Amino acid sequence: MRADSTPAVILRTRPLGEADLVVVLLTPDLGKVDTAAARARSSHRRFAGGLSPGMRGVAGVARGRGALLRLESFEPTADHAPVGADLTRFAYVAYLCELTDELVLARHPDPEVFAALCEALEQVIAGAPRAVHLRQYELALLRCLGFLPALDGCCVCGQPVELQEGGTVAFDGPRGGLLCLQHERGAPRLPTGAVLAIRHLAEGGDPAPVDAAPPALRRALRDAVQAVVRSHLRRALHSQAFFAALPREASGEGV
Repeated sequence: MRADSTPAVILRTRPLGEADLVVVLLTPDLGKVDTAAARARSSHRRFAGGLSPGMRGVAGVARGRGALLRLESFEPTADHAPVGADLTRFAYVAYLCELTDELVLARHPDPEVFAALCEALEQVIAGAPRAVHLRQYELALLRCLGFLPALDGCCVCGQPVELQEGGTVAFDGPRGGLLCLQHERGAPRLPTGAVLAIRHLAEGGDPAPVDAAPPALRRALRDAVQAVVRSHLRRALHSQAFFAALPREASGEGV
């Protein structure tokens, strides 16, 4: 059967039998799909470029006998070598792929999610991995999935929430974002600067000003966005453990 070519990012692999691999791909046209790569573990010639999470390339996919599609080929289109040579890049790539795998439903194509993931991978692999790149992608993914927190009005009643310069506001990620005076009882407080940073990144703004913000504001931003992300996860992500192994200056405000 003829294989169809599609741009793809490898999200995850797992053994299948003694010689094969299940390769989970994200594609713009098919969505997230499980594919079977025959002899991928026993022959290094068939997939000479490798099959590692975060690799971007062109996948040759064909229908198999069962639910699994067949991965006939995978031709990398971007350099992946820096990931294996740098623990910081490895941690960032592992997190981006695992987060996507956990939140994106199978066979629900979304070209915007695919484009956002490719952009984030390019930033952390080809450039200098920065925590702001993770925040950018987390917010892009939340927006595409309809999970973006309320950033203008109360997430309970919709009443506008006033942001005062230098002040704080009630923000509860699991409840859905900002809270008004009537509904804020017991909610965590978030600096208004962090709310503005979330808005800026969620709207696709330049990440440089956020990256240059004071460390305390970047940590508040991380904690707020991560609270929203965790509320939609079924389990803790294994990749988060990698950040604990990074030097403090490298892990920054990662996850």
